[in-house]
Formats: sequence, structure tokens, C-alpha cells
Amino acid sequence: MGQDPSTTNRLATCTSPYLLQHAGNPVDWWPWCDEAIALARRLDLPLFVSIGYSTCYWCHVMERESFEDPSIGRALRDGFVSIKVDREEHPSVDEWLMTACQVMTELTEGRASGGWPLNGFIDPHSMRAFHVGTYYPPQDAHGRASFRRVLASLSSAWVERRDEVIAQAQRIGGIVEDVLTRTVSPAELPASLPAQVAQALLRFEDTTHGGFGGAPKFPQPCYLRLVREAAHELPTLQPTVTRALDGMVSGGLFDQVGGGFHRYCVDATWTVPHFEKMLYDNGQLLELLAAEHARVPDERWSSAMRRTASWLERDMNSGDGACSAALDAEVDGREGLNYLWTHAEALDALGSFDPSARDEAVQALGLDRPNFRDPHHADAPPAVVPTRRPWRDSASVDAACARLLAVRDARRGPRRDTKLILEWNGLLVEGLAAAGMALRDERMILLAAQVAEALWAGHQRDGAWHRTRIGPVLGPPATLADLACFGLGLETLWRATKEERWLARAQNVERHARSQFSLDGRWWVNAGGDGVPVRIRSHHDGAVPSGLSAILDLQVRLALATRGRDEGREALDALARTIHAESGTIMANPVGLTWAVAALARAMREGLLQGTAGSRDSGIAAGASSRRIVCTESGCTVEWA
Repeated sequence: MGQDPSTTNRLATCTSPYLLQHAGNPVDWWPWCDEAIALARRLDLPLFVSIGYSTCYWCHVMERESFEDPSIGRALRDGFVSIKVDREEHPSVDEWLMTACQVMTELTEGRASGGWPLNGFIDPHSMRAFHVGTYYPPQDAHGRASFRRVLASLSSAWVERRDEVIAQAQRIGGIVEDVLTRTVSPAELPASLPAQVAQALLRFEDTTHGGFGGAPKFPQPCYLRLVREAAHELPTLQPTVTRALDGMVSGGLFDQVGGGFHRYCVDATWTVPHFEKMLYDNGQLLELLAAEHARVPDERWSSAMRRTASWLERDMNSGDGACSAALDAEVDGREGLNYLWTHAEALDALGSFDPSARDEAVQALGLDRPNFRDPHHADAPPAVVPTRRPWRDSASVDAACARLLAVRDARRGPRRDTKLILEWNGLLVEGLAAAGMALRDERMILLAAQVAEALWAGHQRDGAWHRTRIGPVLGPPATLADLACFGLGLETLWRATKEERWLARAQNVERHARSQFSLDGRWWVNAGGDGVPVRIRSHHDGAVPSGLSAILDLQVRLALATRGRDEGREALDALARTIHAESGTIMANPVGLTWAVAALARAMREGLLQGTAGSRDSGIAAGASSRRIVCTESGCTVEWA
């Protein structure tokens, strides 16, 4: 019923690398837009919304198996209006549909689950999902219905059992809207909260290999930031941070040959990574390494920071200063292909080395000990993901890594997602500036400044900020997290340089965030008008800090930066409103908002807070500041001593 696609579909005019990957599909794809929703309403067809991102392995698999199949294209064209969404461009759309997926799986399977690709079927009239899933196989397998069967079943239900479909949409949609818009009354924020949350996190620590949980194992920088902050009061917590960073830096999560951190490891020992590299991980891990190096200088930390910065300049720089979003996990359909080595390949690459230096490098990087078997290609020979255990400073190993990198650079490399994302680059500015301060490395600070200048010049137009950019083409409006994370980077750059323009810009960004995303101290992820049927509240941190956590941290830092200045009253007033309005949200899920709890811990330690949001008598020490926030059961106010 829709428009027949020719050799390319509508996505061919988009700039998102992920959407462009689907531009040749025999599917009548639309980008996320009002026109597609209006068409579905006019034709009375359900929306099929498929969400992914350019470095998503299973997104690539489903595209090859299903979206490149002409018969699937016909089924989608006849029964649905199909929309492809880059989750990195539209995080609010992704959070809305992911919440629907978690609600539906909780209702139908007894436990919430989700992932990408994320595929939702939506009543366009109410904009409520009636069925949501993730990857669908091309044929029925392992108890999972094929994508073709799912399409036929849902299309038939829409035509023949519309009342049931609408009832399902109302049930799921009502829960989704409650979850995403929920507000909580102000609550007590006890002075012991950071230590309590840190102790709760320690129950999940892997004390053998470092980090939290088992396989798959993620870096969890939001957790580590809170533990680090709580360690100011409880020094016994500090080894948790050190163990985690040591496991990451010496294992396969860190690209020992080329620098930079992969997304996560498929095992619990930090050995075999999922090979995609995301900008946001590297920005946050740079900041954590910088703080650890400032506490106890160590060649492990300085080497990882410098080599990560080199990787960013070499492989991720867009040409105008800002950095691209990500590198793909696969090459030619093979996961991690360019990062892997056989023993013979390594020896050949190092053939010109002195034998003793070569042997030292082979042993130090584990190049003679295969640790990887491709689960999707059983015929592939065993290979090595280089690790550096135990880590030790060695000129021979560094030289071997440089030689291996030169050989690797001649191989076909992974695709790069060239989107410039304000949020992720903001975290990178923070990480680079912090690393530059810790290492007293002016080049790193200059690199941070170049990224910040590119963001400042390129992501705002006519008074509006934009989340993404490719070249001069601006993408969707900025979210709360975009502005807050950029503000964190600017404030860190001010501390690194003491140049007032960076602080002034951080203040400007925070004020703009308040004007767009705050109401009486409560914070919202999106400003509305993005096609999502609800304005979303910010309730939890993930791979990156939530908008709420990041803006609270920024407000704490600005209050500290302007203490004793004329503009200090505004900063403290803004922080007081946020603490009072969002204290209940934080207390309802402090383990889910660890970055926010870390910000509160710093505010207490630096003397910005006295009392709690719920009790006049809890007695958080205020220090010697001439102004501070006093929180009582009636709210938080600024007290001028």
C-alpha cells in the first residue's frame, strides 16, 4: 500500500550512517518523522519501528537475513508503514520503545528484557505499542517465531482482531507512560547515602578480575565514579576502582595494539571483547584513569591515557576537531577480524625484531596463546586477542605494538560511524581535559579544547542546540544529557586551563538546559515535539550518565566554581531547586543513579550542603563556606552566612 522502493529507499537522503546502511534494502523505509506517522493514520496501517545503531552486530545480522529479502519487503509494504531509527540520533524514541519492550516481556515472560535491534509494532492513532521484540530469525528456530511469521500474525490481528490489538496497546502503553513520566515526592537524602550505595555495589564486585558482575562484563563507569567519591570517606573502597581499571587496561577490553577501549567483554576476565569501540566509553574511562593517576601515578594509567588519545586523533577525528561516534565490531561479516592475530601472523609481523625482544613481546602480549574462537564461524582457526598480563612497562612491548599496528593498518578496517554526538563528545572533553591535568600534558588539553570549540561552533544554530551533526548538517534537537555532558566537559576544561571563557560557556549551557528541560526543579529528558507521545523523565544511569545525574553534577561544579563570585547565588539557587525536587527520585533508586549520588557526595564533602531534604536534624557538615544549601523538610534553600 505504500510507495514501492526502487534501488534505494527514502533513507538514501539521510546522513546517519546507520540509516544509510539500510538505504538499499527492498523495504519502503521512512526515517522517524511526522509524515510517516500521518501516512500510517491515513492508510490505517500499524507502524513498524525498527531501532538499531551502526555498530550493532545483531542489527547487521537481521538486515542480511530479513531486511534484504524482497519477500519481507513486500510483507512490510503491504501491511505496515516502516520506520528505521538510529537510536543514537533519537535516544528518546529508543527509551520509549525499549520501555515498551521491557513492559511487554515482563507481562508475557515474567521478566523484563530488551536489546537491539529493537522492533516495535505501534497503533499510529494512539502511538502505543502493541507488540515489541528484538532480533527475529529468518526461520522458526529455538522456540522463536520467524520474522515472516510475526509479520503475518500481527498484520492479520490488526485486520481481524482490532479490538484485541487496541486493548493490548492500551495495557502496555499505560504502563509505559506511567514509568516514563513518574515523579516522586521529595525525600530524605542522608549523609550516609554515598557509602550505602557503594557498599551495595560491592556485593556485585568481581574481586578476582575487577569490575562488576560476570559475563558479559561492562566497564560501568557510573558505578566506579560513585565508589571513587565514597572512598574519600571510606578509603577501603578505593581498591575496587584500582582492580577494575587494572583488569580493563591489562586485558582485551583495551586495544593493546592500537589504543582505545572496546565496548565490553564477552567473558568475566576482561579477555575477549565485543569489538566495537564507542566514544562515550573512552571519554569516561579517560576521566577515571586520570583521577587514579592523580591519586597514585602509575605507568599503566599514563600509557593507557596517552595511547587512547593517540587512537582518537588517528582514527576518530572528524577533521573539524570533534570525534566520530563509534567503530564497528565486524569486518566483512566477521566479528573483530582486523584485531585478531594468529601466532604465525604475529611472528611474521615482528620478523625484523631482535629475537629476544620479539620473544619478550610475544610472551607479554600472549601472542602464542590463542584465546578466541569465532562462535559464528567454526571453521576459523583459533586466534589471539592481545592482552598485557601482568602489565609491565617495556620498551620492547611498546615497539612491538607499534609494529603490529602498522601491519594491522594495512588490513581492511571496521566501518566508522561518522556522526558527531554532542553528549558523547562532551564526555570526551571531560576525559581529555582531566587526563591532560593528571599528566601535565598540554597537548591533551589542547585536544580537549579543539573538541569543545568544534561542538560550540557546530551544534547550535539560531539559539537552538542539536544532538548530532555530520559535517554541516545538523540532526535532531539536543536532549538534557547532551547539554549536561557538554557542560561537564566545559567545566573540566576551565579547571584545566583557568580560561574564563570555558566557565562562561558551561554556565550558558546550564541556563539553556534549565530553560528547555526543567520545571520547578524537576528535569525531563526531551523537550517535546520529537514525535514521542510523552515527555520522558530521567530516572536511571546506563552506559552514560542520565540527564538528571549529569545536570546535578554540573550544577554542583558550577556552584563550587562560582563560590565567592557574584553569580554564585544563581548557581546555588539552581542546585537547591534540583536537590529538593529530585531527592525522591534519587532515593527511590540510588543504585540506578550512582553518578547523581557521587555528585551529592562531592557537594557534601566540599561544604555546599547542610541538613537533608527530609530531616532538619541529620546534620551534613557544611564546612566553612560563606554560602551553602540548607535542606529541611520544607525544601532546600540557600543560606548566606
